[in-house]
This record gives sequence, C-alpha cells and structure tokens, in this order.
Amino acid sequence: MGAEFPGPAEDLLLSWILSLPADADAPAIAALLAERHRAQVADLADKHPARRLLRLLDQTAAAGAARAQGRRGGRRGKS
Repeated sequence: MGAEFPGPAEDLLLSWILSLPADADAPAIAALLAERHRAQVADLADKHPARRLLRLLDQTAAAGAARAQGRRGGRRGKS
C-alpha cells in the first residue's frame, strides 16, 4: 500500500475480507493494518486510492469497536 496502489480501494477491501477465515477478527486486523500503513500514505492526496483504503480500514476497525460496545445501529440502538 503506497503511491503505486492503483485502486479501487473498495474492491481490495472486499476481496481481503472475503479471504479471511470465518473466525478472524476483521476489525482488529483492519486496525493493525491501518496503523502499519498510515505513515506510508500520509503524504498522498486525500483522493488517492491508498488514502481511501486507509479510511475504509479505519471504518472497518471502528465498526468492530462499536459492535464490541453493544451498539447495533439503527433507530432502536439510539437512546
């Protein structure tokens, strides 16, 4: 992941998630990958596919953290 990453980020993320074993903790792994590659893409333009992939990894990690806290989303999940 870096300046040479051609994208699209969504395709790569989906392929990666589908390739994980069923018992893998995708949000935790996404958080590790995001931190590992954050410095590599920090200087790239916001619209660069690698920056988009980093945002998607961060969103995947955040979704896992929200799920771990019991938040399910939707109207019923809000107090």
